[in-house]
Order: sequence, then structure tokens, then C-alpha cells
Amino acid sequence: MNRDIGVLFVRSYFRGRRIRICDPMTASGVRAIRYASECPNVESVTASDVDPSSVDFANHMIELNRLTERITVTRANAVAILQNNLENWFNFIDLDPFGSPSPFFEGALRCTAEDGILAATATDMAPLTGARPAACFRKYGIIVSRTEFEKEIAIRVLAACLSLASGRLRLGVKVVFSHASDHYARIYVQVNRGTPAANSSVRNLGFLEYCSHCLHRTMHRLFEIDYGSNCENCGLKMKLIGPLWLGKLWDPELVARMNENAATISSSRLSVLQTLLDRIAGEMNAPPFYCRVDRIAHNLRTNPPRVREVVSSLRSLGYIATLTHFHSNGFRTNASDQVILSTFGKVKEI
Repeated sequence: MNRDIGVLFVRSYFRGRRIRICDPMTASGVRAIRYASECPNVESVTASDVDPSSVDFANHMIELNRLTERITVTRANAVAILQNNLENWFNFIDLDPFGSPSPFFEGALRCTAEDGILAATATDMAPLTGARPAACFRKYGIIVSRTEFEKEIAIRVLAACLSLASGRLRLGVKVVFSHASDHYARIYVQVNRGTPAANSSVRNLGFLEYCSHCLHRTMHRLFEIDYGSNCENCGLKMKLIGPLWLGKLWDPELVARMNENAATISSSRLSVLQTLLDRIAGEMNAPPFYCRVDRIAHNLRTNPPRVREVVSSLRSLGYIATLTHFHSNGFRTNASDQVILSTFGKVKEI
């Protein structure tokens, strides 16, 4: 599904623009082949892999699919192939490493064209979700802690790391699509050049104060920080997480186009893909950091209600409330902790 969404994204975002793609860790070449064969607007794909057997196999696959004129595969380290294209920018770069993509961020950002897209997959979910905070700080430079909304934290850590890397290069990033599926987190950012774009990107960074006892959370923008406080609900010391990307995780117009084009994708998991896009369309304008009914029920020492009942009850009170693709028991809302707990109790009585 990662590749399905990649193809759908390229079709929907670039919409007829002739583009150049870089797949610097191509392995079998299947990702490069799908871009070239399923996206009519792709002019060329530059692919590479450090493993010689992978390069041989990818070239064989490309020949079988009659795409030798549009895809070039060379044996090279991902950093090297990016370094060799600093003056030959790509419209779309797809980082799909084993583990963390962060070592390749600066190289990829340097050769992404204006308004181009850098996509990155991360499979090291243990560091990103707070299970291994030291590893997260070592890889991404972000302080994390365990939360019930850990998959959203993973996406926001990736975005923050990209924003910090781009700022050093006088570049700015804007998250236009993201998802956390199966065992990985995936992010698509638009890259823009110049100091104004870099400053705008940095303004989306900030810190989250999180109480693991009562699940209260408070956000602080990077230049408006007043952290280290005690929880206003239970009085215990809050945990500090960040810097995180506090801006939007999806572009509404792009998500709408992807929804429209989803049926054109040849995929064995089309229904799963459409369900994911529908869920994202519902949550993309809701507040950050979802809640989970199972975690709230655990704190209240009760059985959890159905998440849809909680969402329906909050909506009936006039609050924003949506499901989230990040977790089957998760929901987003702008209601206060007190309102959520009150609603939770009423739903339990039904």
C-alpha cells in the first residue's frame, strides 16, 4: 500500500506536470517501475542501489517492462547519487530505507526542485513512538515519551526533523500528506527555497507537555514556550516532548484529489486504501493529538465504550469530533478534558 499511495500521490499532486523522480534505494526496482508505468506525467526515474545483485535484478525487471528509456539504474550509495545531482534537481524524491531516513534528509533536500516533493518512509517505529527515547534523540534530535497517540508523534517527529534540516539549508517544508500504516510512518513534504520559506517552516515547530497520569496535553509554539509546569488537572509534573511539528499533516485539496483518483489505482488493497483516505479526509482539519477510549477507560477503571458513540456524543454537544486513521480506538476533538470525561461517562450509561 505504501507504493499504491505513492503512485496515487504523484498522479494527484503533479497533475500533468512533466516530472523527474529519484529512487535512491531502489532494491528490486519495483517502486521506480510503478512510477514510470502508472504515472503518465513521469518523464524519467533515476534509481540506484549499493548492492550489485539488486542493480542487476532491477535492470532485468526494467527490461521486462520495456522501460529502459525512462528508468536509469546505477550502482551507487544513496548519499552519492543525491550528491551527484545537486545541480540537476528532481521534482519528487522517494526515500525508502531500512530503518531511519534521517541520514538522507539533507542530501535529498538539496536536490529537490522548488515546489517539489520529498517523501520518506521510516520503519524504526520504536524510537519514533517513544519506546526508545535515546535512539530517537540520537537519530532525529527530538525528545519523545510514550503516549497513547504514539503514531501521530512518529509523523510529527519526522516532520520536525525535516523542518530543522531544511532550515539549515535556507529551505522550508510543508507537510502535504502523511500516514502511519502497518509497521511504518510515511510523510510527504513540499520543499520551497529561501529564508521566508525556512522561517515559515520553523514556526510550525513547538513542544508538547503531556501528563501520563490523567492524559492531559498542552502545546507550546517554539517561540512562545513556557514549559516545565505541573498538570492543571492532577497537579503532577508534565513531560516535555519535542520539538515537534505542530502544523497541519495534510493538504485538504490534495486529499480530495487523491480520493477522486483512488479508484484508478491498480491495487489488491484498494478498499483498504480508500478507507484510509476517507478516514484522513475526516480528521485532517481536527485538532492535533488524538485521544484513545481504551486509555481513558483504563484511567477511569471501566470498560471502554465504542469510539463512534463517543464521537457522536461530542458532536451532539457542538464540538469537533472525528475518528483517526492512526488508531482504531482513537478520536480527535477540541473538547476539554473535563467535557471528554463527562461525555465518556454518559456514553457508558447508554
